Amino acid sequence: MKRILMSMICVVLVAQSWAQGTKPVQANKSGINYENMDQSVQPGDDFFKFATGNWIKHNPQPPIYPMWGSFTKLDDDNTKAVAGIIQDIAAKRNQAGSIEQKIGDLYLLAMDSVRRNKEGAAPVLEEIKKINAISTREELLKYMTREHDNLLWSLYIGVDEKNASQHIVSIGQGGLSMGNRDYYVSDDPSVVAIRKAAIKHYENLFKLCGYKKKEATKFVKTIWEMETRIAKASYSVEQMRDPEANYHKMTVDELSKLCHGFDWNTYLRNYGYNKTTEVVLGQPEPVALACEMIMNEPLENLKLIYIFRTISGASSYLSDDFIAENFAFRQVISGAKQMTPRWQRSVDLVSSVLSDAVGQMYVKKYFPPAAKTRMLELVKNLQVCLGERIKQQSWMSDETKKVALDKLDAYYVKIGYPDKWDDLSQLVVDPQKSLYANMIEIGRFYFDLDMQKNYNKPVDKNEWQMPAQMVNAYYNPTTNEICFPAGILQPPFFDMNADDATNYGAIGVVIGHEMTHGFDDQGSQYDKNGNLKAWWKESDVNAFKLATEQMAVYFDSLWVIPGELRSNGHQCLGENIADHGGINVAYDALQMAQKRHGRLPDENGFTPEQRFFLSFANVWAGVSSEEILRYLTINDVHSANHLRVNGGVAQCDYWYKAFNIKPDAKLYVDPKNRVKIW
Repeated sequence: MKRILMSMICVVLVAQSWAQGTKPVQANKSGINYENMDQSVQPGDDFFKFATGNWIKHNPQPPIYPMWGSFTKLDDDNTKAVAGIIQDIAAKRNQAGSIEQKIGDLYLLAMDSVRRNKEGAAPVLEEIKKINAISTREELLKYMTREHDNLLWSLYIGVDEKNASQHIVSIGQGGLSMGNRDYYVSDDPSVVAIRKAAIKHYENLFKLCGYKKKEATKFVKTIWEMETRIAKASYSVEQMRDPEANYHKMTVDELSKLCHGFDWNTYLRNYGYNKTTEVVLGQPEPVALACEMIMNEPLENLKLIYIFRTISGASSYLSDDFIAENFAFRQVISGAKQMTPRWQRSVDLVSSVLSDAVGQMYVKKYFPPAAKTRMLELVKNLQVCLGERIKQQSWMSDETKKVALDKLDAYYVKIGYPDKWDDLSQLVVDPQKSLYANMIEIGRFYFDLDMQKNYNKPVDKNEWQMPAQMVNAYYNPTTNEICFPAGILQPPFFDMNADDATNYGAIGVVIGHEMTHGFDDQGSQYDKNGNLKAWWKESDVNAFKLATEQMAVYFDSLWVIPGELRSNGHQCLGENIADHGGINVAYDALQMAQKRHGRLPDENGFTPEQRFFLSFANVWAGVSSEEILRYLTINDVHSANHLRVNGGVAQCDYWYKAFNIKPDAKLYVDPKNRVKIW
């Protein structure tokens, strides 16, 4: 009791000092950089600015990044580390066929703008010539299947979500070069501006391939009309988040019947999926429409859309004119002021295409074994705390708590890097061929590798869905796994030299976030074995939906751009639930650690609990252009960074206690209206 009273006194004193002005910055041992703070702002009015308002002063924004923050900076630093590995290899004479030869030659091909400028559009014109030679619909379909191109739908080997131990051929909506249906149907002025820019961009790509302006305008008009038809039938980002509504298992014959008689048996056989009798169809309406268009649309129109997709897909691997055109369009969408330098684009390409090879080298050089050991300890502590929170939920029955705890205990944890890397010995990088031709061959290699590993095969839970060098993390509901690649396990997320308050506020929240995804509005629909099924008591499902709807409505009310653009709380619901759980669970884990090892001292006038929230906020420190904020609000399932902080703490009782937040604070939410989920 005495320790609690002392903490309360400290909180009051700190609150008084904020009212009086900025406190002097002292040296820190905890890992918190207090210079990032803007203490002229009250924590209860805008915690994001209070905790991170001066971050940008100490971390100037490079003009290539429309969104610059702790996450982006770490990714940028990581790219430089990976670049050192790749560039060292490229500078050497490597044995033909070795992984070093593949890495080095692919990098040099990407860097060789002189060669690509000389080639111009020639590499892609070879493909266009083949498409133009197609004279019948049957030839077109054979060409599509041989090249594994799906013009108007998506087709891949996925996991059968209701039999999660097995792979199955999956088919879903596609056919939109802009990806999101809103770009075709929305009347929002900012979206209309992007639509106009997209049409101009498409025309410019055609012109760079030698087509006259009049031709290009006519072609793009036809393409846009076709894509708009598909867009009107396509599911929104929010609709795509409903697992049950996007799962329709059927025989191939049933699929053909639903798709107006389109011969899926022949298509799948020619594609390489020749043993397929059942499929999972994601979105019936847009796929059925796409099949109708493939059967009835004039052949020249279908060839035209194929040609455009080929040009667009090739454009990143062609001359500087194409690269500049792509950047001009991205500027409209993102607000980036400067193009990413060639070396960085080349490094990103190699790291992506040869991710396992580069990943092995990266972890050997940059990921110490001690980091994995420390992470395993943190994960275990978070798992215990999430279990305790599940037990404490008043809205959940004992019956559902039991199965929820079973699922939590069954989590498969992946940290750092995979135990087994992909065998890339058969992948060929030929420096005599163009970069584009090499990318075509690399695509074929990975299709064959996917077939070899997954087609008609059980799911291998040891497979990783992210490269080891990536700055990210994930939860996969169908394998019930949480994964933290080596790339994210460094400051500001994870610091071996920082104290528990800092680490639990950063990587602890990330761990708790990914764990909570197993119990968000989507993850809660999958059982401990990864199967999509009803495993909660119905009354608990209804109580959960009431609480999550409260979360969605709250975030719907928040401004992404003040006075202009609000957040989409329903689209971002899963991520906001995960943030909510992550903050609460990580805070509990900090308290558990302090109980076990002794209370951490205050530092610079801040208690461990306050430093926890400062650390959490600094994970999302940074600035974003208005353009990228609009883009992400349409396309992303994550809330804007400043809302993840302010919206996250405003729904957390612990934050109010830590900073003595009063009802007159701008972020204050009445206790009876605060979300209570995990």
